[in-house]
Amino acid sequence: MALPAVLAMFAIGSLFIVPSISYVATNLKAGVLATEEFEGILTADAGVEDALWKIINDDPDFLEPYTITDINGLSIDIDIDEIDTLAGEPVGDTGQHPDRLSANTTVTYDSGTYFYTLALTSHHNKPIKIDSILIDFPAGVDYVIGSTSSNITKPPDADPTTVGGSPTTGIILVWVNDEPQPSIPSWGTEYHSFELSGPPGIEDIEGHGVVEAHSDDIGTIWLSDIKPYTITAEAKDSSGEVIAAIKAGVWGGSGSLEISCWQVIP
Repeated sequence: MALPAVLAMFAIGSLFIVPSISYVATNLKAGVLATEEFEGILTADAGVEDALWKIINDDPDFLEPYTITDINGLSIDIDIDEIDTLAGEPVGDTGQHPDRLSANTTVTYDSGTYFYTLALTSHHNKPIKIDSILIDFPAGVDYVIGSTSSNITKPPDADPTTVGGSPTTGIILVWVNDEPQPSIPSWGTEYHSFELSGPPGIEDIEGHGVVEAHSDDIGTIWLSDIKPYTITAEAKDSSGEVIAAIKAGVWGGSGSLEISCWQVIP
């Protein structure tokens, strides 16, 4: 009678042993996949770093897609794209009549509020009409409704036409002026002020801006400190399968660089 009991115990034991082996195998496989993905992320990040170097050093061919091979046993396909629009608004060529219009930004902070002032100064002998003002901010702040004080919005003191993005990832404020646009008198300065709510100590709170303006005699004026780009880096194995991919948004050029977002692409 002992044998059936032993067989019964063996059968019961097998019910536990087989799932346990399956569980261990599944977790080992998951661990291998996690390790491969982690190495893929590190490799893709190396591609982003290489692209950043090309942007900050004004590499003449940096907008051409390229591939880096044999990094952690993987290859990286890298693509840098120049952004033409932000929050639905065009971003023009930097340096188009930059000598005719200049900008200066000041930001102060008090009790949960950033006080932002943009001063635009004309260096031209005719009025300069302001078509749009776009400012891209880092994560952590939000626009305070009704806080704009400006003679170069239409109507004066108007809230932004568009508030894009989110406080979590960074907002973009856009003021667009219909015709006839408000103008800066020749050799004059106009101020554009507003408030942002957020915690103290946010880095690069000045953000990056693009001003579109025009004058009747010289046409469109684009004023921007640096240009926005996106970087996509895909780490691939020898079969061409994507192990991990990263997309980053940056403002850069002419020796300056700032990462505005960085995310692993699912």
